[in-house]
Amino acid sequence: MTTSIETTSVSTRASLASWLSLAVLLISTLYTYADRQIFALQAEPLRKALELSDLQFGMLQGLGHAIFAAIVGYPVAWLSDRFDRRVVLAGCLALWSATVMASGFAGSFTQLFLATSLVGAAEAGMLPIVYALIPELFSGKQRQYANSALVVAGRLLVGLVIAACGWLIFAIDQWRPSLPEPLRSLETWRVAFLLMGATGLIFVPAVLLVRVGSNRPSVARTADVATGASVWPFLRGQAATFASFMISVGLLVFGFSATGAFIPVIATRQMGMTPIELGNAMGLATFTAAVVGLAVANAGLGPLSKRYGALLPVRVLTISALGSGIFAAALPLARNPVELFVIMGLHQCLLMAGTMLFPTALQEMTPAPMRARLIALVIMFNIILASLSPVVVGALSDALKPRPEGLMLAMSCTAATALLLAAISMWLCGRRYVGTVQAARAAEVA
Repeated sequence: MTTSIETTSVSTRASLASWLSLAVLLISTLYTYADRQIFALQAEPLRKALELSDLQFGMLQGLGHAIFAAIVGYPVAWLSDRFDRRVVLAGCLALWSATVMASGFAGSFTQLFLATSLVGAAEAGMLPIVYALIPELFSGKQRQYANSALVVAGRLLVGLVIAACGWLIFAIDQWRPSLPEPLRSLETWRVAFLLMGATGLIFVPAVLLVRVGSNRPSVARTADVATGASVWPFLRGQAATFASFMISVGLLVFGFSATGAFIPVIATRQMGMTPIELGNAMGLATFTAAVVGLAVANAGLGPLSKRYGALLPVRVLTISALGSGIFAAALPLARNPVELFVIMGLHQCLLMAGTMLFPTALQEMTPAPMRARLIALVIMFNIILASLSPVVVGALSDALKPRPEGLMLAMSCTAATALLLAAISMWLCGRRYVGTVQAARAAEVA
């Protein structure tokens, strides 16, 4: 049995409907990234309006997400392994829209914490479902292309989403006299949450209309197979691989979350950037990092594939975690916005090059009948660590308040340490990764 990523399944040419379905999945899940950008771009007005400390703001960025993700992530994946995944995903999108609108009505830290927690609950099931749907739409090499397209296009478009959020905030302030009377007197961040949540409902019918390809088994067969496919015996047999992989990717996300949550705060608080300047700068840095990261990955995947074979995903993730950690450590060297976003772009560039292979690594490690549940466990762990990162940075920043560069030091040290530890853990994962891929294929046959 071969363990090569390119040949684990017979490749058939995907239909136009499959690629259109992928576009719908990409755009709908990418849109759910927008609420975090409102938090980032309106960090100081929101923090002052609700009188939040850096620790409380860090908790809003992630702790509530983690609590509810840990509660609902696996049950949502369980449902998607047994029923039509499109229906479950549409339900997650509807809940996301409703809870983002609820964030706009929050009048205290407690209320906003509850609303953002429910947003996290809605998001918890989305990525596992999307990653589980891709093998139903694509096979063979085209699955790798689809995975890469999902990650690459997502990273490219995230820059546009950030910039668009900056322009939305600018437009709300400029056109406030033209807004409906109930919205006119609300703070800008409240209006932005309300508009984004309401617009998100458009994606509910769009996901329901997705046409899965010929790779998708019938719903009845999926339910029958999934009922008899227990996750825990397989997971116990491959515990070392999954533990090292989950820890590594969790720490990678932890480090990225530390910089993503607080670079906007530093840019506005310490460097005086306006929301539209911040949105444009972050959007440009993210877009450029994605383009360069894609180029670096494409240039290196050929030679690295020959050298590492089936180990390619974990080795590339190891290299990217190490490189991005070095640039995270260099962030305190920035003395102005240009330097800050150049270093941020280099930091994100290496993360982009590595995470392009993250979905493929997960799909290869997981048997099809239990894929959504196993992916959900990894994603849930990622969400928990990502949510704790802003809390850790916020607590360190509050402790370093007398120092003007305290927030920068707290962010940089937290991110760099996590990313370097992620590189070590992913390197250890590579020792058992190929055996786990073989076991996953054997479990599918059984």
